[in-house]
Amino acid sequence: MNPRSLTRQKDFQKVYLEGRKLVTRTFVLHLLPAPDDARAVVASKKVGGAVQRNRAKRLLRHMLQAVFFPGSEATVKKTAWFVGAAGHASPDDTSAAGLWVVAVGRRPILERDIHAVVADARAAVARLDEPDDGAEARADGRPAPPPAQ
Repeated sequence: MNPRSLTRQKDFQKVYLEGRKLVTRTFVLHLLPAPDDARAVVASKKVGGAVQRNRAKRLLRHMLQAVFFPGSEATVKKTAWFVGAAGHASPDDTSAAGLWVVAVGRRPILERDIHAVVADARAAVARLDEPDDGAEARADGRPAPPPAQ
């Protein structure tokens, strides 16, 4: 089953503000556990002209389908649990059985093929397992300075 599309600005804002952000060289993923599955792809004019933006969005849609919504509920629930590890949801929480994903393309995506984009996404999702090094981040969102030696 294909996830629905996120269309309302307030849904985008909720994902951006409350969700988990994963940054790669080629795209930025915003993930939020939610009651249903939904996705959105974004490519601004910074990516390029209309043809380049459309190619970036095609790559992002394919990547989302391959990594997050392959038809297996287990993948979505596992990802939602990892995203929720920051306190938003638990593995037993049935209210967050789905996942809202916003994928924002960056200019380097145009230099990659679909296999590389999918590999980037899988690597980014694998990083969700790792402890969050940004736990000591400042209140203004900037990372904390490295410890003195």
